[in-house]
Amino acid sequence: MSASTRPATGLNDPGFRKWLSIISLLAAAAMLVLVLFWIVAATLNPSAAACHNAPLRVTRVPQLMAVLICVAGFVLGRFTARPKVKLRSELKAPVASGTDPAGRLRLAVIMQAGLTGALLFIAFLIAFEAITLTSDVWPITYYMRCASEATSWQALTAAFAFCFLTGRWMWLPATPEDND
Repeated sequence: MSASTRPATGLNDPGFRKWLSIISLLAAAAMLVLVLFWIVAATLNPSAAACHNAPLRVTRVPQLMAVLICVAGFVLGRFTARPKVKLRSELKAPVASGTDPAGRLRLAVIMQAGLTGALLFIAFLIAFEAITLTSDVWPITYYMRCASEATSWQALTAAFAFCFLTGRWMWLPATPEDND
C-alpha cells in the first residue's frame, strides 16, 4: 500500500483533528469564562487585599513567566486549530454535496457581522483607554493589573486561554495550491 493510499491515523486523521479542534476550543472558552468569574469574585470580595492606586506592576508571578505562558497558549492554539486543507476540492466538497446555499450564506453574514462587531468593540476599548489616560478614571490596564494582583494564577489562566483562542484565530490553515 503506497503512502498516498494509506489511511490517515493519529494526529494526521482529519476526523481526530476536527474533534481535537472542537474540544480544545470549547475547553478554552469555558476556562476563560470560569476564570473571569473567579477574578471578579476575588476582586469584589471585601476580605481580599485592596488594589493599590495605581496597581502594582510587579506581582507574585514573574513577568517573564507570564509572557512564556501567553506564548505557550498562542502556540498551542495554532496546533489545535482547524485541520489543514490540501486541495481546493476539499473546500468545495460541502457545497457540491448539496448543502443548503441559503444556510451557508446566512452563516457567512452572521460571521462577518460578528467580526465587524468585535472590531468595533476593540475600537471602543482603545478609545476608552485613551480617554481614561487623560482623566482621573482608572484605564483598563489598571483593572487588569488589579486582577493580577488579587488573583495571580487565575489571571494567568485567563491570559493563557485568551492567547490560546487568539492563536487559533490568527493562524489559519495553509492555502490549497491546486486550481481545480
